[in-house]
Amino acid sequence: MLRIMTTLRLTPIALITAFLAGCHPPSRTSTEPMHAEFVTVVVDGDIGEWPGDSSAYADEHYLYLRFSVQGERDTIQASSRGITLLVDADGSTSTGYVSPFAPMNELGVDLQLEFSPLSPRGGRARGVRLSAVDGAGNTRPLSKEDFDIVFAPTYASSWYEVRINRTPENAGGLPETGLLGPGRITTLATYTDDTGAIVAFSDPMTVTTDIVCPGGRRTAAFAPPEKPANAVRVLSWNVLRSAPMDNPGAFARILTALAPDVILLQEWEKGDAAAVQDWFDRNIPIGHSWSVRKAPGDLTNGGGVAVVSRFPMTAVLGESLFSQYKDDRGADRRSAIRSVAGSIETPHGQMLALSTHLKSGGGKDGIEDRRRIAEARAINTTFAAVATATGAPFRVIGGDMNLVGSRPPIDVLRAGLDTDNSDLTPAPALVHGDHAYYTWRDAGTAFAPGRLDWIVYSDASAKAVNAFVFDESRLTDEVRASMGLQRGDGAASDHMPTVVDLVRIR
Repeated sequence: MLRIMTTLRLTPIALITAFLAGCHPPSRTSTEPMHAEFVTVVVDGDIGEWPGDSSAYADEHYLYLRFSVQGERDTIQASSRGITLLVDADGSTSTGYVSPFAPMNELGVDLQLEFSPLSPRGGRARGVRLSAVDGAGNTRPLSKEDFDIVFAPTYASSWYEVRINRTPENAGGLPETGLLGPGRITTLATYTDDTGAIVAFSDPMTVTTDIVCPGGRRTAAFAPPEKPANAVRVLSWNVLRSAPMDNPGAFARILTALAPDVILLQEWEKGDAAAVQDWFDRNIPIGHSWSVRKAPGDLTNGGGVAVVSRFPMTAVLGESLFSQYKDDRGADRRSAIRSVAGSIETPHGQMLALSTHLKSGGGKDGIEDRRRIAEARAINTTFAAVATATGAPFRVIGGDMNLVGSRPPIDVLRAGLDTDNSDLTPAPALVHGDHAYYTWRDAGTAFAPGRLDWIVYSDASAKAVNAFVFDESRLTDEVRASMGLQRGDGAASDHMPTVVDLVRIR
């Protein structure tokens, strides 16, 4: 018997039909009401743009869902409890699995998306699992990449958003209407304990859909914006264990195409600052040598991070930073922080730029999360002292923030560091050609793509005129060729470059 222990909020929905330019729905003959409000849903964890109190929405590319577990905040890809989104892909109990329990018996479940799914070995696995479901309740794995699964945020939150592609290459035998074509979709969410028992569920939600746009994932039919003449372009990139040293062509092509002025690097362990400078001078010549600051050591002791600039740069911050935090037994721990900074003389004023790579892994309130917060606090304190001493109008911190536990690390990091003593502002870097925030993906893991990399900047003295994440795989072949790129260049790292163009305003 199902027992509700907490309420899973997916508020009642209106019947919605939505479309974007380039796809035109057929004339409607249904007498069902049509929602008058058409919106662009951005998968960012902010639900402010959603129409009314709807919790499901569909355009010609994706089905979108939003949900909240009242009274609970957990990292939903690394939890002892699970959330499962059940999708009746054609709004009919004549297909899919019909549960004997209400209200799940109102759906013929054809598809399910599980967060922190049960493991065959017992307990919960991390990440997500997407499956087709047949009439007997048997499941068959589907590719989360083919269905372009993206959710936000990656950290514990009061609300989450997720999308499911309506035009996958391998639909796994799903019904041809509703999700994959005009029709109806009904969805419901369940919340399960560590044994898999359902302890809460939402009301069923129904959405009407029109045509889908062919072509699979949403793509970018145009190149990213060029840097304005009066801007400084900052790019942050986790380059996957010094991969540029072994695969220089892909990295050189992307960096040449994006043409950054200041580059914040993470996971470049091999070689010292001179070796990184030599790589840039050989692979991306600019008529003079690049300036490089690189932390000594490797990922285990504060290394692997660098700041590279086409403008003159001097050292700041001095020796390596350390964080102080408690382990799970309450004992004091001290660890080196992966961070390095430089003071850069740009044509538009001094820039204080810091690259960092916060501790990875863990969930909300775990030792990794406590360490991230401690690292952010130490960086903030030291950066504040240098910023006050230099008075630099451009202030930028970027890197792999690894926000897979809680939100505080990024907020502690940026607190009070702007030129007016307000907080640094996160650059609103959507994926170019897409309506989602993510900077990392790895098809070889169970985790869904997410926003791990951030750039925060001083908006009291600078304006972000462009901000985007560059996902080469979303470019059309024509755009890729026009940029001098090759298909697959973006796969050189599991992270994608995050870019912001800053113009000084005072």
